[in-house]
Order: sequence, then structure tokens, then C-alpha cells
Amino acid sequence: MRRPDEDPCEAPGGGGTGPLRLDALYREQAPRLRRWLDVRLRSSEEANDLVQDAFARLLGSDARNGLRQPEAFLNRIVRNLLIDRSRRVANRMPHVPIDEVNAPAARATQEDGIEVAQMRERYRAAVAALPPRTREVFVLHRLEGLGYKEIATQLGISVRTVEWHMGEALLRIGRDLKQ
Repeated sequence: MRRPDEDPCEAPGGGGTGPLRLDALYREQAPRLRRWLDVRLRSSEEANDLVQDAFARLLGSDARNGLRQPEAFLNRIVRNLLIDRSRRVANRMPHVPIDEVNAPAARATQEDGIEVAQMRERYRAAVAALPPRTREVFVLHRLEGLGYKEIATQLGISVRTVEWHMGEALLRIGRDLKQ
């Protein structure tokens, strides 16, 4: 039975993890855990992160109030965090930067060049096949870089009409390119 003057977070014999004990536990165990994790992870930064996470979980645990061996509980938390990390790393796609060393193996072939040239020709034909006003609006916007309001002012039409011509041009060109 606990005496009224005892800290409720302290287990009998001083083995609990009350605020003072948690501080002492951190000072005693954190360096050991960091070394142990550093060997396994080969990263002192990740080791520090896992140690911090372990103590945060210990602090948030309801079980910490009655622990007789907080070190063992802490070790179990660290092992579980390490297992979780291993699972995340195993499921992660590897990052491979694209540079001269890691350039894609497939280079553009002559066939690809011919296909691009044919697509450009189909695009030019589709634009040429547009009705004159629709083609004019499309060219002013896409090639000249004018905004809808500028086109409307230049051609003496409403912005709404410019929008209609652009929509019509995109529909017709898209339909022609799909053939």
C-alpha cells in the first residue's frame, strides 16, 4: 500500500517513471540507446530521432506509471520502432536521380523522330483546317501569347466570343489528332 506522501508515479522502491525518474532514465539510457541504434542504422541522426520517439512513446504510455523495469519497457519500444522503420524502408521505392550516369537506357530512335515529325504535321494541318476567325484567335493566344482580353480588343469581339473560339479550336484540333 502506498503512503500518502509517496509520488503516485513512483513504483515502490523508486523504480517508477515519475517526472524526476524519467529525467534520470533519459540521462542513463539515451546515450546507450543511441549507440546501439547508430550501429544498426549507420546514421546518428536517425538514431537520435528513434530515441526521441521512444521516450515520447514512453511518456505517452499509460503503462509507465506502474513499471518495475522501465529500461526493459523502453528497450521494447525501441525495438518496435526499429521494426516499424524497417518495414517503411522496405516498402519505399528507391530514389534514383536522373543524370548522365543514370540516364535512361532507351534513346530516341529514328522511328521516334519520324513519329514526332508526323504528329507535328498533323497538328499544323489541324490548325490550318480551323475556320479563319477560330484559327486567328487560336494563333494569337497560343503562338503570340496574347490574353483573351487583348485578343477581344484587337479583333473587336467580346471576351466570351474569344473563349468560344478557343474552346472550338481545342475540340477540333484534339479530334483531328486522335485520328
